[in-house]
Amino acid sequence: MNTILEDFYELREILSSFDNLQNNYNWLLTDLDGSLPDVYLDYFIDYRTYPKEARGSIYWITGEKLTELANKEDIYFAWGVFSAFNKNEHIDLDMLKEEPYADGNPNFWVERPKIQHSKATTELVLWDAGLVLLLSKDEKISTNFRNKFKEFKSLEVYNKEPF
Repeated sequence: MNTILEDFYELREILSSFDNLQNNYNWLLTDLDGSLPDVYLDYFIDYRTYPKEARGSIYWITGEKLTELANKEDIYFAWGVFSAFNKNEHIDLDMLKEEPYADGNPNFWVERPKIQHSKATTELVLWDAGLVLLLSKDEKISTNFRNKFKEFKSLEVYNKEPF
């Protein structure tokens, strides 16, 4: 189910709606813009930072550590893509060919938006501190998300609305 919120929530609020289901996955974090102090880099299984390149930093983290990180007071993301992978899936950050992104991505605004990475089961997108998108093959995550955020819209319906 693909869902959109026309409001913005902190990562901790979003993850709390999943009812701990995020812990069943490892997460790839890409296209981040916000506050992620270096003091938290030890939360990650692996990461690559590219401070002087156009390419953003990429991070690999367990669901448990992502939840801990989201609950830190000085963590904030205005943009970002959080892609969930089965725990047995390994992502080599040096060989990453499908790097999900939010900023400037037109593929969310089509008739049938799809998760960007072929092996991901869920994609959470924070869009310019104004929208939250959830694309998921995990029905429980989608249902829990929709139950917490009653103002949700189906992304497919949203994309058909005139602007």
